[in-house]
Amino acid sequence: MMKKTVWAMAALMAIAALAPAARAGIGGFGTWWDTKDYGDMYGGGGKLGLGLGMGFWIEARGSYLESHDRKTADVSLVPLEALVGWQLEVLEILRPYVGAGIGYYVKDFEWKSEWKEWKEEFKSKDCAGYFALAGLNLNLGSAVTIFGEAKYNLIGEDDKLKWRGSDVKEKYSFDGLSVNVGLKFGF
Repeated sequence: MMKKTVWAMAALMAIAALAPAARAGIGGFGTWWDTKDYGDMYGGGGKLGLGLGMGFWIEARGSYLESHDRKTADVSLVPLEALVGWQLEVLEILRPYVGAGIGYYVKDFEWKSEWKEWKEEFKSKDCAGYFALAGLNLNLGSAVTIFGEAKYNLIGEDDKLKWRGSDVKEKYSFDGLSVNVGLKFGF
């Protein structure tokens, strides 16, 4: 699954690099993620997008987040994501949007000394997940945009991408709301 996700993102980035100037863009953002079991995570990331017309676009994203609030472990997470979005072209300066996507999530745990006995017992794997988001673009000119978005993440505990309803009790879950704020440049 990881190989397929990496190849899909590489293909998406290659397509975006070959896109017409007015339809492609690159950006960076700061992020906060309120995970179910690991507390608040903070970090940043980047994204590369390609417009498809009629308000639709595709995008590849990568970010890095850390949490140092846990008593048992310091946690880092690297989400590698791809999404499809739709932007409502209401005003030239303000453009709301929605989107959905899938991702591959690389996890790393640094265990605290008093919890080392858990290290052998707890085997967390990198995993797949999916998300939905809604946001707002504030266009500052033809090539510069400030954006803010809220995203809800459902992250599995293995590399199988499957639907999970609200009745599932995931242990060691990264599910939760995240907020991204950043700057995009069109090229």
